[in-house]
Amino acid sequence: MADGIIIGVQHLAINVTDIAAARQFYGDILGLTELPRPSAVAEQFRSIWYLLGNAELHVVENPEFTPLKSPLGPHFAVACDDFTAACQRISALTDAIVFGPARAVDGIERMVVRDPTGNVIEIIDLPLHNG
Repeated sequence: MADGIIIGVQHLAINVTDIAAARQFYGDILGLTELPRPSAVAEQFRSIWYLLGNAELHVVENPEFTPLKSPLGPHFAVACDDFTAACQRISALTDAIVFGPARAVDGIERMVVRDPTGNVIEIIDLPLHNG
């Protein structure tokens, strides 16, 4: 019997000011797999869709967008299959690291990076929830 309970995230959408810089950051530096977009969507606005675990990340170009100037303001956190290897690879490819990799005050290993627009992404050494 369905109860109408929310069961997970299907996609997360963020704004970026430069789609080409975002493609290099999310695809080349973070290593996310680009997904095809429906042609009706592709014709309406510039965006890139990525596979993000069992969900999607929709990166939408908005040249006038300005992110909040908070050190860790709005952000999203991602898990990886090998935290140390991911941090080493990302550190070798970008200097956009805000924190870490290090153990934070809560005892959790993390690295925080900013994309070229200024959006904050937390790479965290925690497993995903199972259901």
